[in-house]
Amino acid sequence: MSRWLIVGISGATNSGKSTLAKKLLEILPETTRLICQDDYFYPVDSAHHIPSPGGLNNHNWEVLSSLDMNKMIKDITETINSIPELPVKDPVSTSVTVSLSSCLNGSVGSLPILLLEGFLLFGHSKLAEMCDLRYFLKLSREQCWQRRSCRIYDPPDPLGYFEQCVWPMHELHLKYVKEHVPDLIFLNGKEDHSSVVYKEILEASRTLSCKPNGHLLH
Repeated sequence: MSRWLIVGISGATNSGKSTLAKKLLEILPETTRLICQDDYFYPVDSAHHIPSPGGLNNHNWEVLSSLDMNKMIKDITETINSIPELPVKDPVSTSVTVSLSSCLNGSVGSLPILLLEGFLLFGHSKLAEMCDLRYFLKLSREQCWQRRSCRIYDPPDPLGYFEQCVWPMHELHLKYVKEHVPDLIFLNGKEDHSSVVYKEILEASRTLSCKPNGHLLH
């Protein structure tokens, strides 16, 4: 089995998880892969769904049971058991990579990188355990509502869904990860952290590639 550096990016809805993951995917080596939790929602008519709290006529999409986590774990396992198709090489020169290359002496670790992105990523103990780096983007209730209210979902949010389901479920999840997920790095979802996270990933990749047991020391 080839060793991969696994980076988890989670946080509140509309906190910038996907934006950060996609920016990293663009500037990290070409062997980098991205798996998004949103791609594993069960269909609307699935028996796995449970009702939304508050008496709303809607599924509760904010819980792990709304997602096919077995399939996600299977896809992750297949990825980390595979050998990257392309050789690991230095990232393409961009304004971000050039500014960081001097700090890292232009060196990129030999490990391929797998990015995992999802709002309930660390709510699944096995996924949380698999990650070498764990990031969680935070937003205030007001900021979160402002961003979410500008988006259209399929199926669309019914009236009151944010107040009675989205935010209360997020608060429960945030409490859980604070208590049960070690070495979690909290980031402000209003800011662009791609340069800093990029640097930390490359440093971790170098460190892990040199360790015989393949684990970061926290």
